[in-house]
Amino acid sequence: MQRKLVAGSFLVSAIVFCGCSLPQEFSRTPRTAVEQLLLTQAADHALRNLTVELPKEASLHVDVTGLQTDRSHFNMAGGDRGVLHGPSLDLLLIRDSFATGLGRLGYRIDPRDTEPAYLARVVVESFGTTQGITFFGMPPVQSVLIPFALPALTLYGAEEQRGYARLHVDFFEYQSGKLVGSSPSIIGRTYYKQYTCCSSSPGKLRT
Repeated sequence: MQRKLVAGSFLVSAIVFCGCSLPQEFSRTPRTAVEQLLLTQAADHALRNLTVELPKEASLHVDVTGLQTDRSHFNMAGGDRGVLHGPSLDLLLIRDSFATGLGRLGYRIDPRDTEPAYLARVVVESFGTTQGITFFGMPPVQSVLIPFALPALTLYGAEEQRGYARLHVDFFEYQSGKLVGSSPSIIGRTYYKQYTCCSSSPGKLRT
């Protein structure tokens, strides 16, 4: 009887003094379908704000540059072990997306060997995802006062993942290498939220 009383008092106290946390961190999840969609849609939203001041139907070659990420490919064998092998596939996705966007604006995308009139270099300032977790409830409890562990009791929880892209394009004369202009920085944002309220956990994806 006394043991039940102690356990009940402890449980009530834990619920009354429940915890709340709002951590924000970079994504550690694998490239799930949701994260891929967040990234591709963020790049697509950024492209909607692209403005180009070049002669109509000019020929362009599209190049891309940006910081390497943990999605880059490392050689795992041979003399080049541990050396980056080619750019991150994220950069290649952005390059091809921009080539399509410029084509929709009426420009002709040509390979280097055809000596196009201009070089469009896409500068990837930022591209990736972050995640945040909101928790309100009782965290899991282990105590010597009671002979069993109490699982976490979530009154309200939310897991949010955000996609972000910030880019700009520099335009050069292909033959001379002269800089002829740069686009303003363009930004695309997307987010996904999954809520938990007691036992229900609907999700929401916004792009």
